[in-house]
Formats: sequence, C-alpha cells, structure tokens
Amino acid sequence: MSAKTILPLFLSLFSVCTVHAQRLGPVTPDEVIRQLTSSDYKTALLFGVPGYSRLPEDQRTPAVKAALVQALKNENERIRLITLRSGEDMYLYETDGPGEAFLSLVRNVYELRDPSTIPILLPSCSDEMIDFGREAFEPVLRFVEAPPPGIRRHAISDCLYTLRMMVDYWGLATFSTSEHQRMKQMAEKYIVNPEFNTMIDAIRLAASLQERALLEMANVLVNDDVEMTKREVGNIDYLQEITAQALAGTLKERQYVPYEERQKRRY
Repeated sequence: MSAKTILPLFLSLFSVCTVHAQRLGPVTPDEVIRQLTSSDYKTALLFGVPGYSRLPEDQRTPAVKAALVQALKNENERIRLITLRSGEDMYLYETDGPGEAFLSLVRNVYELRDPSTIPILLPSCSDEMIDFGREAFEPVLRFVEAPPPGIRRHAISDCLYTLRMMVDYWGLATFSTSEHQRMKQMAEKYIVNPEFNTMIDAIRLAASLQERALLEMANVLVNDDVEMTKREVGNIDYLQEITAQALAGTLKERQYVPYEERQKRRY
C-alpha cells in the first residue's frame, strides 16, 4: 500500500475500528497488554488493538503503550519472515479483519508521537513520518539505501515518496550537499530498478531534487518498449505521463499537511 493512499485509509479504518470497539465490553490494561503481546497475531490484531482503542486515555499507561509498540514489532517481523519464505505474492491475511486491524495498529503507534518508534514505522512509512520533524529524515533515507531482508517493495516505494514530500515541505536548500547527493543516488538506483512502484516514486523524487539528467535518463527508459517489456512494467502509459510531467516541470503532487492542520480537518 502506498503512502499516497495510506493516510485516508488510516483515517477511515480508524473510525470503523473505533465504532466497532465501542460495541464491546470494558477491558483492563493488563488484559490489553496480554493480548497485544500474544504470540498469536490474530489475538494481537483482533483483540489487542481494539482493546487498546477502548481504553480511556488515562489507562494507556507506559506499559500499555510499550505493548502496543511490541505488537507492531511482532507483526512487522511476521510479515518479513513470510516474505523471505514465500515472496511478496503470499497473502498476509486470510480475511479483511486482521488487515484492517493492522492499519489501526500502525495508526495508533503513529498517534503516540514518540520518535523512538520511527524504526518500526518505516515499513509503514507515510506522510505522518514527517510529523517527527527532521529526526525522521536520516532513518527514512537509510531504509531505502539498505532495505532489510524481507522488506516488501511497497515499503521502499513509500519511503521514496516520503523523501519527496520532505524535500518539497522543508525545501531543497535545507538539505546538505551530502544529503542531496545520497538522495540523488537513491533516485537513480530505483529509476534503474525494474519494479514499477519504486521506479515511479524515484522519478518523483528526482523531480523534487531538480535532477534533470536523471529525469532524461528515466524518459529514455520508459519510452523504450523493449526495455519496459523486459522489465514487465505495468501501466506504462501512466509511467510515461508522470515522467513527461516531471521533465516539463508540471508535475503536481499531494503535499504534506502538518499534524495540527490534519487534526482540524478530521474534526
């Protein structure tokens, strides 16, 4: 799932999960901690996450919040091992319920607004990563420079997209020459990469970095039918359109909205 759609989904699914949780009976912090840290991912997602949402704010103790973070760590690792063992085509969830609960779990961890959670949020990178400020930049960049084994391609794509939003929001001039060069190298790396999502978000990043040479290289690639067929790239027309807009300087992208403004819109 891409960073371009994950925030709206988070908002809608968070509301659904909250309504569902309100229909259930009361829970205790100890019960929620036990559920969130269960070795059974379904218990953690289907009971622990809704249970956390039902707890009053004053009962969300440091121990409860630590259990919430542990639940995301555990699910990240489960997904990573599945990907290593069976590839990205393997279904992660048999039904929609756990998948929706996972999105709610990620949302709740973001809502902690705790910079120490940045590393475990990287596989679910989104606009909200920028809420942590410049402290988030280096971990996101390192993630795309050296993705951990078993990380799904969409996570890399989402981090590339988030880097693009960081550049647009903070301004290219606020980044050091070294930081600019490292982002340029990642844009080039993933433009050459045959995977569609990483390629298109690398092109977007190159546009924000004002690296015309990279965009010209991408334009040659996306208009080479033989190359695109060899790479098995889907939706070539859209890829060509984005690249042409990036070269022309007419590429319009959704921009980061600060946390406080999002909260106003939400309520």
